[in-house]
Amino acid sequence: MKRLVFLLLWLIGVFLLAKNVPTWSIQTEYSDLLTPSSKAVLAKQKALRIEVFALPDSPAAALVNNFLQPLVGELVEVTVEYIDFFNNPKLIQTYGINKQGEMIVYSDEKKFHLSTLSYEAFFNGLKKIEQTEDQWIVFLDQIDGKSFDAGQSDGLNKWIKALSNSNYRSVVLPFSENMILPKEVKLIVLASPTLNFTDSHVDWLQLQISQGTSVLWLADPATALLQPGLSLLFDVMRTDAYHQGHLIIKAFPEHPVNQAFDRPLDFIEVMPYQTNNAVLWQNEQNQTLASTQEIDDSRLMVVGDSDFLSDAFLHSGGNLEMSFRLIDWLLHNDNRIDLPTIGSQGTQLHYQKNEILFFSGIMLILIPVILLVIGLIKWRKSK
Repeated sequence: MKRLVFLLLWLIGVFLLAKNVPTWSIQTEYSDLLTPSSKAVLAKQKALRIEVFALPDSPAAALVNNFLQPLVGELVEVTVEYIDFFNNPKLIQTYGINKQGEMIVYSDEKKFHLSTLSYEAFFNGLKKIEQTEDQWIVFLDQIDGKSFDAGQSDGLNKWIKALSNSNYRSVVLPFSENMILPKEVKLIVLASPTLNFTDSHVDWLQLQISQGTSVLWLADPATALLQPGLSLLFDVMRTDAYHQGHLIIKAFPEHPVNQAFDRPLDFIEVMPYQTNNAVLWQNEQNQTLASTQEIDDSRLMVVGDSDFLSDAFLHSGGNLEMSFRLIDWLLHNDNRIDLPTIGSQGTQLHYQKNEILFFSGIMLILIPVILLVIGLIKWRKSK
């Protein structure tokens, strides 16, 4: 009897786990981690030459070799050269090399500087030398929004640095309704402004949009109330409620930005809103958390949370990786969106509320009940 009850409970537990726990796939080789789109990018490269600023037998070179291993097998022709970091001061100064392990990647006459072992940076570097158009991102300052200074946990300094390390070009400029942006500026970022955008400010934004410049508005529950002009321009109608604390999102609607994205997003006090635009993210109640629209050659995006890209939460879940996707879509770099992320530092487990309740039920109810039943059976048998 005891064995039958234990077996029955065990089968029920296995069934519930198999139904509710996400599946995991085992990758046998590094190359298995490359997406088809990334392999297509590598296959287009006729010949690459990579200069590594480190000695071949150094620890830095070992790290670089591990980094390059999944890429080399997909390249048609590649040459890797090692340069002594300490005995080539002029070369290091010329290329702006700061530490061992940095690389210069050449493709014919073009090249890019890879300062970090990041696959996003590597693929974006390849795309950068392929494209002929110069694209710049402008973060508007002096709009009483997020700080861009280092040391501010709620600021965006680390995100701007991460974009730079991944070969995106960005600059922070003080906002003025009379400012004239060069044609190379393809994206304007409004980082949770509290400065009321007047009709003249909105007219300036509309002018940029009419000239083919995309706009990203990182909104917040409190700051959105102060922006009726922006809300009208972006078609945002804020609801009365908002999510307090963290909100983990793991399921995503069909949208080019979300293709093959399988990491959780960690939001902090995100704002649901109503809109007629395309839904990018939504909560479990199907309320919109982010949306997009296209106006001629411009792309507009509203995200109801700016804190998920702040210094404190940028590396939580897939926030950083998703931020690259947002930028690429806004810059019309659709062929970059599905490029891979292989490995991540400081990986964390992120659970939704129902998942936390499920696992808590197993630990606090199911397992104690099983032990109690076994104990009662033993007690009755011994009596």
